Amino acid sequence: MGQVKISVGRSDFRRGVAASPSIVLKNRYFETNPVLNDQDQTGLIARPRLKQALYIGEGPTRKVFSEAGTFSDACFAVCGLNLYKVSTALASTTIGTVSTSYTGAVEMAAAANLGTTPERLFITDGGVLWVYMDDGQAIGNLVASAAPANTDVVRIDGIYYQFTTGSVDAGTPAGTVGNPWLVKRTGVAIDDLTFLFDAINDSGTGGTDYSTALTPHQTVNAFLVSAQGLFVNAVVYGAAGNSIVTTETSANLAWGAGTLAGGGSARLRQVPTPDDVGAISLAHINGYIIVIPAQGEGINGRFWWIEPGEVSIDPLNYATAERAPDAVNQVVVYSDMFWLCGQTTTESWQMTGNADSPVQRIQGILFDRGSWEGTALKVKDSLIVADQDGGVFQIQGGLKRISRPDIEERIRRAIQQIT
Repeated sequence: MGQVKISVGRSDFRRGVAASPSIVLKNRYFETNPVLNDQDQTGLIARPRLKQALYIGEGPTRKVFSEAGTFSDACFAVCGLNLYKVSTALASTTIGTVSTSYTGAVEMAAAANLGTTPERLFITDGGVLWVYMDDGQAIGNLVASAAPANTDVVRIDGIYYQFTTGSVDAGTPAGTVGNPWLVKRTGVAIDDLTFLFDAINDSGTGGTDYSTALTPHQTVNAFLVSAQGLFVNAVVYGAAGNSIVTTETSANLAWGAGTLAGGGSARLRQVPTPDDVGAISLAHINGYIIVIPAQGEGINGRFWWIEPGEVSIDPLNYATAERAPDAVNQVVVYSDMFWLCGQTTTESWQMTGNADSPVQRIQGILFDRGSWEGTALKVKDSLIVADQDGGVFQIQGGLKRISRPDIEERIRRAIQQIT
């Protein structure tokens, strides 16, 4: 009786639409092997199991990231809701909490030190944008138990600010102890702190929110105002900022300390975004950090950039994907371009080297194929995207479909479960 040749299943296969029987292939992958003496010359190679290096925190490991040449080649991981730093010697350090839920896709981007600016790691999980530095800036927090009273004074370094219900140009305001800059007072704590925030940065309306002659503070920046108060950081990095004096003459306002503190230490803090819009994706290219804000609210296609050496977003540093009005789900750097992966289109942009107009779209390179959020991935010298129909495509010069119908069916089902 002759032998019957049974072909070996070459991959996991499930195709419910065609009512085909499933083939389950566990822990092995197909490979052509000319050494084998059978008819098909095929082999099923066992996949090596993953090795546990160390346990970090609690909850699932949601992202592991490292960038050669930064942070002494350390690895960063978000496990559960917390960020951890792991040295090359596998020593783990808890940095802090960067998430409030498990729903967002975690992304990170690192920038090397530039001049006096240390290395920076930017993190987001679809909400708050964070920055971590080993050698951080000194920080101070002005807390309001109630709205500041009329004539209350805040001192930062050698500059004085006074709240007023009258004209912000009364007298001769000059930022001195005898003639402080005048800041608008409304009697609502968060509003009054916002006016002070704008006065420190000179980012509001002079003559209305604060004295017309006011200039930006030279030794500190205000970087956040919220229900927890007004936060400022030293312009200089390291311990030198710890000597900047912070005092107040007020029954309702109080600094956390008499000077800024924490300069020179590891620091994780929020990065304010224009209009408090959340960040959903990050990438680093040529010293710039490209940031994709949460889409909708009239900003579909928009992205921001953080300039080299900076840790904040200038509200004027933005551009918009041009080809279609679809939302941008993700940014991925591939080759010397950054790719904006949208719902229905994928287009490429590049850095121009012009400080006045640093980004521009590359004309003639566009694909009418979008990607499911969080799925775009650079693999060696190509970009892989999975669209909302479950199709997986490789961008490498052109567009090539690399998925099979059964794989696409499983991706579509996964998308339906997520949505």
